Amino acid sequence: MRIIRSREKSGGEFMKYTKGKLVAVLFVVFFSLCAANSVSAIGVTSTITVRQSPEGITYDAAKGEMFVANYGNNTVSVIATNNNTVVATIPLRASPFGIVYDPGVGKIYVSCSDGKVYVIDDDLNQVIANVTVGSYPFWVAYDSGKDEIFVSNTGSGTVSVIADNNNTVVATVVLGIGVQPKALCYDSGKGEIFVPCWEGGGPIKVISDNNNTVVATILLPETVSIREPWAAGYDPDKNEIFVSNADNTLYFISDTNNTIVASLQTPSATGFVYDSGKDLMFSANQYNNSVSVISDHTVIETIMVGLQPRAVAYDPVMGKIFVTNSYVNTVSVISDSASVPNTTPGNNNNNNGGQQNNNGNASGNKSTPGFELLIVIGAAAIVLFMKRKR
Repeated sequence: MRIIRSREKSGGEFMKYTKGKLVAVLFVVFFSLCAANSVSAIGVTSTITVRQSPEGITYDAAKGEMFVANYGNNTVSVIATNNNTVVATIPLRASPFGIVYDPGVGKIYVSCSDGKVYVIDDDLNQVIANVTVGSYPFWVAYDSGKDEIFVSNTGSGTVSVIADNNNTVVATVVLGIGVQPKALCYDSGKGEIFVPCWEGGGPIKVISDNNNTVVATILLPETVSIREPWAAGYDPDKNEIFVSNADNTLYFISDTNNTIVASLQTPSATGFVYDSGKDLMFSANQYNNSVSVISDHTVIETIMVGLQPRAVAYDPVMGKIFVTNSYVNTVSVISDSASVPNTTPGNNNNNNGGQQNNNGNASGNKSTPGFELLIVIGAAAIVLFMKRKR
């Protein structure tokens, strides 16, 4: 009788089987790490310290600078976007809130708590004029079609219209008794100003810049328990207006017929900016300490920033989004690049919470293995594979 040594035979086969499995595992790890190091993401790349309670922010295309309204310090900080550093601080006589750049005259317009709009020359970084408007001017928007500045006066229920050639009020649009206009925006496609308002069912007033009159009133759904729209933004690609409401709902309004076409749940959005380079909308969510990236009525990414982000501005040259963080006196800088490495970037200034608790976003605190480790793993997989073939 012939005895077959099955253990020895099976042992050799077991070694071949084990090597094959190990090769497969190493290849999986190798390609997974490659993917991790080339992950597509959008994230915070820098945090800039400014003065107390930064609110509004605007981009000066001629200078490549961001102007930040520091509400708690009565100043405006000027940030160079090429290196994310503060290059000037401009004193004001009152607390600034809204701020906008007028490229037609190279001026910055800032709404302040004393009922005035201050005019800053961006060559001098100095206040050169002030314009008296309504009570508690809240937000400002630039109308490129008319070369005018629109100012929402929360305390008087009006919108002031300023001609930028002589810095005088040329019209005052009355919205109604008890109506509190908030963060308005300009629709360049229609030549209209959209003004979210509190009181009276939370209407969004539409002002034509041809005659400075209200031409439409958009109401939020009656089923909404809290109708207090806060901020508005314009998407020129889709001809839509974004309006955030106090119930954490974001409404999309078609400017062709002034009707709500979609809605989205997003936490406490207080400011919007459209990224023309990526066709994305960025919203600052003050009570969630985040920025939502929105595409086609959907949040595609959430980026953690500093405490109480209030407003956002876009630099198309550098491909950056700048976010004011009111509670921690910082500005977060977000790269809109689609290939941001999944590593922790350094800051130019004090972090102050601007990048904490990112939970694995592109600006988070975890990093992936480096290129050297990928080479070692890849080489090991190839060696084992060649030995197995013999």
